[in-house]
Order: sequence, then C-alpha cells, then structure tokens
Amino acid sequence: MDYFVERGYPVVALSLRGTGGTFAGEGVKKVKIDEHATDIQAFLGQVDSLLATKKAKGSGNLSPFLLQIMDAINPSDFSSSNAETKPVLISHSFGGAVVMKYMEKYPSELSNLSGAITLCSVPPSGNGPMTIRFLSRSLVQSWKITAGFALKRCVENAELCRDLFFGGPKQIVQELKSDGSVEAKVVNDYGVSDDDIARFQTYFQRDTEATIDVSDFVKNVPSKLWDKECRAPFVDQLPPCLVVGATRDFLVDREGVDETAKYFGVKTTMVESPHDVMIGECWQNGADTIYEWLQSNGL
Repeated sequence: MDYFVERGYPVVALSLRGTGGTFAGEGVKKVKIDEHATDIQAFLGQVDSLLATKKAKGSGNLSPFLLQIMDAINPSDFSSSNAETKPVLISHSFGGAVVMKYMEKYPSELSNLSGAITLCSVPPSGNGPMTIRFLSRSLVQSWKITAGFALKRCVENAELCRDLFFGGPKQIVQELKSDGSVEAKVVNDYGVSDDDIARFQTYFQRDTEATIDVSDFVKNVPSKLWDKECRAPFVDQLPPCLVVGATRDFLVDREGVDETAKYFGVKTTMVESPHDVMIGECWQNGADTIYEWLQSNGL
C-alpha cells in the first residue's frame, strides 16, 4: 500500500466479512459469495461519506462492518488530487471471484469505477476445472492444495504454507565450519522469513472462524452467466481492466488466468512471482505492473 500512497494514490485495503478479523455475524460460520459482493457494494457506495465522517471524527449510523473499515482509514492518505478519481478495484485470489459476483449483481454501478484489476484470481468457472487439471498433472501438487485448504493444514505446516503461497521451500546449503562441524544456512527464503510465516498462519487461523461457503459458490460460479465466447454478460459496460497472473503460482494455473482475462475481454499479463504477488522478494513486479497500467490509462 505504501508504494501507491507514495505515488499519490489514496488506498484502502478492504477486509470482507469473516476476513482480516472483520466480524461476520454472531454465530456465523459460513459466508456466501453474494454477501461478500454486497460488502464491496456497501463500501463503494459510502466511500465518500466514510472519508468525510472520518475527517469529522464522527461515526453517524454506520454498520459495524463499515465502522471497522472507517477505523483503518487515515484521512491524510486522501489529500492528493487522485482522491477525486473514481476508485480502481483491485482483487487477489478468491477476491477476484468476489469482484466478478459484485459486477454481476450490480452492473449498473460499473460506471462508478475507474478500473478493475485481478491478481491470480480464481477463474469464473471456479476451482473445479483447475482441480481436474492439477490431478492430471501432479498428484503431489493436488494433494498439497487439498491438504492446505480442505484440511486446513497450512495453518500449522510452515513448509506447506511456503509451497502454496510464497514460492516453495527455503533454499538451504550445508556450510563446513573451521572446526569441522556442518551448519545449515538459509540462502534464499524468497523474502519471507520464518517469523513472517508464523504471523501469516495466525491470520489464516483467525479467518477459519467464518469461511466462504464453497458449496454455495460452486452453485453460483460466474461462468454460469457468461456468453458463448466465455465473456462476462456485462463486458460491454466494464471500465478498463487488467488481469494479472503469476509465473510461479502454485494455486492458479495459466489456463485459469487466461479464462479470467477472456471473461473481462482483455489479454493476460504475467509477472514473475508466486501466488501471493504482494508479499516477498517479487512484490514490486506486481506493483510496478499495476502502476504502469494505471499511468497508461490516465489514472
């Protein structure tokens, strides 16, 4: 976020209900994707009043969801002229599917956006077709994905966490010391330390309290409404869009990225990175790609 703030862009990281510590509701264990789409709509519909309220140091009658967002907003981040520009919606991983559902549910509001960017997004057809492709390519990779998500082992297994999100296991060499002993030395952790992994795992654990309703998502994948060319039904109403994939993504394959690009009616853009493009040693590859795209579109 600092990267874009330093370049004059106001930035808000939105935690949808059940994610990032945002309250999902008393006793709620499953959140439907339509509810996440409604969260986006609620935020975008009140972003101007949120900023005005924050500056006035009041809360009005905002919902608990919007109050949590307001608490994270720093008014000084919105002092540039870019604050008057309609927002660009940036999403990552499953957030990309949520954005597709938001657009499907509220097509009349697309004119309120300056642009939309997806990073390593779950494709419009969901995870099902990708799962079949992974099974045909590598049983080991398929098992790791299943263990990490369905069995939630990435919450405790640091090496599995590294495989899924951050580029793979640490590169370690055995170094011979002057006293004849051998010491293991980490030569590359892909910019993600063991402390980072432990911290991220606490976030994963926190977000298991209320998870996405997968069975509901499977019944309502965006591809159910795409046209004969596999494009979104609202493709002609879209603002400028950028679809980014990662060359070392363990979770979303190139076919999935291409499917998303086709859905939005644009070409695929690939960056050198693992799945979590915003974290680790390759983070600036994704950031630079987004910034160059914003500039090229006059945003």
